[in-house]
Amino acid sequence: MNRNVSGGIIVGLVAALALALYFAGSYTGPLSIPRPADSYGGPNFTTGDTQYPRIATDAEGYALKIARPAQRISSQYWSIDEYVYSVAPPQNVVSVSEGAYDRSFSNVYRWAEMYHPAITTDPEAVLKLNPDLLLISSSGRADFTDLLRKAGSPAFRMFTDFTSLDEIDRAILLTGYLTGNDSTASRVHEQFQQIIQRARSRKPAGVAAPRILGYGSGYSYGDRTVFDDVVRAIGGINVGAQNGLHGYTALSTEQIVVWNPEWIISGAARGTAQTALRRLLDDPAIAQTTAAHKGQVLVLDYNIFLPMSPFTTLLIDTLSEAIYATKS
Repeated sequence: MNRNVSGGIIVGLVAALALALYFAGSYTGPLSIPRPADSYGGPNFTTGDTQYPRIATDAEGYALKIARPAQRISSQYWSIDEYVYSVAPPQNVVSVSEGAYDRSFSNVYRWAEMYHPAITTDPEAVLKLNPDLLLISSSGRADFTDLLRKAGSPAFRMFTDFTSLDEIDRAILLTGYLTGNDSTASRVHEQFQQIIQRARSRKPAGVAAPRILGYGSGYSYGDRTVFDDVVRAIGGINVGAQNGLHGYTALSTEQIVVWNPEWIISGAARGTAQTALRRLLDDPAIAQTTAAHKGQVLVLDYNIFLPMSPFTTLLIDTLSEAIYATKS
């Protein structure tokens, strides 16, 4: 066996054993999950023991010391909002991004409207809230983080430029570790994996992989995107990646005709999906595709189409059900 392959298997087995023992309550070592070699420089965080005080080092090398489970949590970014509300009691969330309240795409607006957390805007507003933990996007302003850290606020920069389901899953476990809600994060992690497996199992044996294109507002999804990983997870072929697209890339409808996908998946704000669908089908180029001819153009609400969080399972579930419903 190739040395690199055998080494990868050993690392995977060690990681699986560590996670199993950790969630069984008998492991108190670091929660550091090895990353695959092709994961494009994602969330290289590390953590310390599960006992308190805990230490977590973010991708920038900042080591945050956590004295106790967080009772007052601030989130600065829309996808982080969804991680926090997935693992922590909603009453413990004292501030969120503006996106948490946006009903057009938020999956957590009900909790936000129920508990009325503040909006994480400027450092002064955050300091007045005196959070036990502030979670900031790795793509956010560095000066925002620096000012809060200098003022003594416990800030951790979470990686949010996700490109794979594995990175999302790791972030679920990380959020549990940071907030002290390990057991809840464990359940969310297990549900996340179960839904992926259920979606994968919907593809009937012997059925050819469906050719799927994600498209919206003149852009499509190539490799190194969560959409690409979702399509591959359910047994499909991402037409954008198949034709050399990388990341989220501009795409003309004329090119869509050439690629001729069997399915076209898009998104729209809640309540506008039918209008968005008609607009797509009215495009002369899209109307020529196999997807349009077979009625396989699907417009999903943004809260299903866009999440890069535990709620990505909505896309996995919905997509696999829609595509394989006529195959079984």
